[in-house]
Amino acid sequence: MRGIRFLLTLSGACFGVHGRASDFPAGREAPVLLPPWVIEERIDRPLQAAREDQFASVFGPSSVIASEAWSARGVATLAEALRQAPGVMLQESFGGFEPPRLSVRGSGLDSAPTSRGIALLIDGLPLARADGTFHSGLLDPQLFSRVEIYRGSLHTALTPAVLGGVLHAVSHSAHEESGTQLHLEAGEFGAVRGRLVQSAERVRIAASFARGDGGREHNAQERRAGHAVFRHALSASTRVDVSLYAADAYYEVPGPLTFAAAFIQPRLASAAVRRDRPRRDATIVRGSVQLESELDQARLTAGIAWQRLHDDFYQLVTNGETDATSDDASAHLTWSRQIVAAGWTHRVLLRGTALVGKNRVDRYLNDQARRGARFGAFDARADTAALSVEDIAWLNERIAFGAGVTILHARRRLEDRAAGSSASVARELRYRHISPRAGLTWCATRDVSLHAGVSHAVEPPAFDDLVAVAGAFPQLALRSRDLRAQRATTVEFGVAGRLGGLSWNVTGYRAAWRDEILRLADAAGQPRGAVNAGPTVHAGIESAVRWTLVEQPLRVSFAATSTLGRFTFEDDAIYGRNRIAGAPPHVGRVELTAENRRGYFAAVETTWVSGRTFVDHAARLSYGGHALLHVRAGWKATPQFTVFVAARNVRDRAHLASTAGVLDLARSPATTAIFLPGVGRNFTLGIEWKPQR
Repeated sequence: MRGIRFLLTLSGACFGVHGRASDFPAGREAPVLLPPWVIEERIDRPLQAAREDQFASVFGPSSVIASEAWSARGVATLAEALRQAPGVMLQESFGGFEPPRLSVRGSGLDSAPTSRGIALLIDGLPLARADGTFHSGLLDPQLFSRVEIYRGSLHTALTPAVLGGVLHAVSHSAHEESGTQLHLEAGEFGAVRGRLVQSAERVRIAASFARGDGGREHNAQERRAGHAVFRHALSASTRVDVSLYAADAYYEVPGPLTFAAAFIQPRLASAAVRRDRPRRDATIVRGSVQLESELDQARLTAGIAWQRLHDDFYQLVTNGETDATSDDASAHLTWSRQIVAAGWTHRVLLRGTALVGKNRVDRYLNDQARRGARFGAFDARADTAALSVEDIAWLNERIAFGAGVTILHARRRLEDRAAGSSASVARELRYRHISPRAGLTWCATRDVSLHAGVSHAVEPPAFDDLVAVAGAFPQLALRSRDLRAQRATTVEFGVAGRLGGLSWNVTGYRAAWRDEILRLADAAGQPRGAVNAGPTVHAGIESAVRWTLVEQPLRVSFAATSTLGRFTFEDDAIYGRNRIAGAPPHVGRVELTAENRRGYFAAVETTWVSGRTFVDHAARLSYGGHALLHVRAGWKATPQFTVFVAARNVRDRAHLASTAGVLDLARSPATTAIFLPGVGRNFTLGIEWKPQR
């Protein structure tokens, strides 16, 4: 300890600024554990960070979206739930909870049919298969008190095998009120959504339901999800948490259209969709146990989770049906301690993580929307183990420096189960890597902080990358390939601060990728499937602003986020310096909100995608951007009860939400059916009940 004055100065000048400014998209939840006006002599200074990964949050950009951010809004998609966080790219698919194209800093753009490149966590443990893939449609973020978002790869101790970032759903929050929360809403296209949360000091139970007919032909959707956490104090310093998460989701896939059809007849499905009736039915059950113990100047946490995921996905005849069942287990053991050495205060962390899992996969022909002959079957086994060491050192009241390293070992093994098949997918691949990182934070003034970081990380291939379908219907077969792990070295700089009612943060980064896993073509234009590309570069600027313009007689606030990204090949023999397909150059949102003392409120929001988004790496096919207008209004009749109405895409503007994957080369651009039209104008009416503060 350095005394009360040192602690007060550091918390106000550094964590009170850097933490709050980087987290303002969370609304009230922006985590500042030590407000500058609170003086506590026995404060553990290095443990003031309010997030799961202190290294990443002190030296890099991160955001927190609290449950309040979803209040009095019609939130139907994951993109709408996370829109307030900069740097997260979510391009909607069919206007519902189904998996959008989810990417952070260009990682995971080329993954299908499951997502990779980003880690999905619940209370510090993965909601993913052992190979790193996940079904984001099974996650309802609104069941949790907040979602923490880490961008880049400074988080490697927390999740050692992804390059994009982390979405971390957290059950309990110090700011969440105990009691019952109820949210009900109904809207166009048969949409009905409900959420119930019951929270207390030792238990939190949440459940949700969503159903809709969608805005297109063959577009029905339904999802049920529930989460329960039970806390028990074993002693004054030790606590155990037991949690259970379960969800099942069914949705029909209306499929992509050609560019012209997406604007002329956006609600119709193609003839191929009417014939094959693609659809997806998935269920997940996950349980975990975590132990946390506060020792003298130290903390020890340990956790283990197990999950079973069943995913039955009927695609078009070119891919057939995938029936997969996986069992996966994950564990971590984390020890951290505060020490004083060489006159500096250090927070040292040692963390070990392990993931193991087996995925049983059967592939069938889609025979006129029914299960046909089996053309492939295999078992996929994955295990990943990592050991991380980190040190955050406070050099003085304003400067913190940190360094860390992660040693990773991963294995991917494929075993054939298709008796009598002439094709074999069997192979075993091993990956070993060392990932160092370092960061520096300088609290220039009481209200402005700057941070810089450099990190190197690795991501082994997923099974969807290693195994692909070959041949033409009905002569389909499975093939596997060798792939190297993709690697990236990222340099980033950022500034965060506040001035009165104005808060801001800006981060710029440049990542040099090697062996990025993409689906490419050869010099003759023939597809090669997933391969390790030549050198690529991912660069961008992520920014966010919040500004309270007026407090009286109306409280008027302004919020904006912006994500600029440029992901390119670097002198590739085929693609030169073309942009990597699938990523819009610029996405963002601006919202203006007004509320009076009687509880009436109104907001207007615009979201946009600007610049040309290329559909293929060869840059032969692209689509332009759009700007959509959204409004909402309501009345907080009492501190507990709110009624609201929301309208999305008020101008009913035809637009493209995203594409069904990306291409290596668009051989016939006019007839290429890959575009997913966005949802037109739609209204939502909802009510909320919350505990009284």
